[in-house]
Amino acid sequence: MVHFALDWLDYISLFFIIFMGIPHGAIDGAISVTLGFTKNFHLQVRFIITYLLIVILVVVLWYFLPVFSLIIFLLASIFHFGCGDLNWKNNRFYYISGYVHGGLVVLGIIFFNKDEVDNLFSILSGNQLYLLWQFLYASLIVWVLSLIYLLFNHKKIVITKNYIKLLSLIVLVISLLPPLPAFAIYFCSIHSTNHIKRIIPTLLSFMEKKKILFLMIIFSVLSWLGGGLAYYILLNLNSYTDTIIKVTFIGLAALTFPHMILVDGVFRLKYKV
Repeated sequence: MVHFALDWLDYISLFFIIFMGIPHGAIDGAISVTLGFTKNFHLQVRFIITYLLIVILVVVLWYFLPVFSLIIFLLASIFHFGCGDLNWKNNRFYYISGYVHGGLVVLGIIFFNKDEVDNLFSILSGNQLYLLWQFLYASLIVWVLSLIYLLFNHKKIVITKNYIKLLSLIVLVISLLPPLPAFAIYFCSIHSTNHIKRIIPTLLSFMEKKKILFLMIIFSVLSWLGGGLAYYILLNLNSYTDTIIKVTFIGLAALTFPHMILVDGVFRLKYKV
């Protein structure tokens, strides 16, 4: 097992990922209300159980198939980040654009920091890295081909000054910073902020700001408690560093999948946001 050394900047990054990044997904509680999943006690229980079952399924799958789970998580993250930063459209060009945008973040961080990321992947996948890197190189080829496709169809692209600034910031962050700080800045400052700005106006049409904040706090605290329990259990089996990396990113993956299903698969599809 690789024992990856974290410096003070990495610890700060993990702190922000956990305590500032996670709460953006905790808005799922308010989203469930908006979608009518909590109209009565039966529906509330069914929503919570379904959400938890998906979280547990991801954790169990990661235990038995860590490389496969990591591959699926990275691929899902590319589309979730990319499409989440773009204006919603239900067409092929939107999803290809989302892959290019999200791939810039995920693949950019990985390939600008191959050695450090390789160590992180070793912790998360149990040193079974060959298949993972084959997937990543294939994803990079697909990214280049997708970018070429967008360039050939550049007339369909609407590029604003704000988007150019965003791309410039992303490129600077992923090319100049180590992987954890780069991911923390993107995840907390860009992705989470865009998500909240996009979702909140619709939520405010159905409930007061206080209720949204209350539900976000409840879901955040439950996520942190779950992470704390997982940390306590895993610390008996792993080093301190390995434990915090596993809890952060496997936990993030476990929360991301029900979050994606709810937000990308239902909410954005219904309200076109």
